[in-house]
Amino acid sequence: MKVLVVGCGKVGSEIARDLAKESEVDSVIAADASPENLKKLRGVEKITTRRLDISQKKAALQMMRNADLVCGALPGRIGFQVMANAVEAGRDIVDISYTPENPFKLHSEARDKEIVLVPQCGVAPGLSNMCVGDADRRLGSISKTRIFVGGLPQKPVGPLNYRIVFSLEDVINEYSRPVNVIEKGEKKQVEPLSGKGFLNFPGVGKLEYFLTDGLGSLPRSFPKVRDMAELTLRYPGHADMMNTLRVLGFFDRRMLDVDGHKMEPRRLSLTLLKDAMTLGSPEDLLAMKIEVEGRGGEKDLVSYHVLDYYDSRRQVSAMARTTAYPCTSVALLVGMKKLGRRGVVTPEKIAENKSHFGYVMSRLRKKKVEVRIKGRSS
Repeated sequence: MKVLVVGCGKVGSEIARDLAKESEVDSVIAADASPENLKKLRGVEKITTRRLDISQKKAALQMMRNADLVCGALPGRIGFQVMANAVEAGRDIVDISYTPENPFKLHSEARDKEIVLVPQCGVAPGLSNMCVGDADRRLGSISKTRIFVGGLPQKPVGPLNYRIVFSLEDVINEYSRPVNVIEKGEKKQVEPLSGKGFLNFPGVGKLEYFLTDGLGSLPRSFPKVRDMAELTLRYPGHADMMNTLRVLGFFDRRMLDVDGHKMEPRRLSLTLLKDAMTLGSPEDLLAMKIEVEGRGGEKDLVSYHVLDYYDSRRQVSAMARTTAYPCTSVALLVGMKKLGRRGVVTPEKIAENKSHFGYVMSRLRKKKVEVRIKGRSS
């Protein structure tokens, strides 16, 4: 197959490299608007680089039609456009972005064109959703799900004790958009950065957690679940600092008049936070714990545990590894026509098939990304 990867930043470049290593893939076209991003992929076997601004729709559609499969790896604000273009071009797509728009808006058109669209297929949502789908298969039905996940610097530097490992804009989106949860069987929206608590993560130490909007399609897939939430992990103290900025309006999009100049607080904050969130060394870790209860409560529990580290030999972040490899694994399943479905197909529905989930887990193990499973005949 010939694969087009749209967006070749930290994660997209690893998606391209990983797919290029597979025997099922004949060639990879790596497309990005940034010459610097593309420069890092030149000379890699089976990869051809192309400049592409996704706003140039005609060029994007042509590039997609020349491929068999598309992988989208752009920030959430433009991720939906990539998916919509792929559907218009009649090409299967696996996308990692978390978009403001509902990807199910594209379901009917994708189904009519007999193509597959897998949205939100990174680490969380993505791998986290797959674990919940696998747990549902093991348990028969689920009543409660809690997802704890965070990408963290191995050597935190104050004052924020955080270093960006993916799009800063998407990080701020996590801290500012309303959070979808299910509480006592009722779907709700709550304030971001609320629900704060602490846990001891094995191998890392004391971390704080707080609610963020990362469930993706899970509430739609499991509407009868009693409780469901995603909680982001950070070093203690980070949430209070970010919540102070949020409450004071630093993440707002409304334009302000400052001495006769129009200014968007969010844009200024992104500029200022970029420096503070790039302090320190690039070595990171990815910590994730997922707990899924069946109808029997805590005695009927399946848990998933991931702790991954920066690859110093290849200089690839843990966030890039754990986001890219679920995407590439599902992309290969789609490209090999294994799913037997059309339209929008979510990661959790893919993982309800034991062999599909096993294939993803097998590829992750080969990449030394360990998912430790406990409970219900693990």
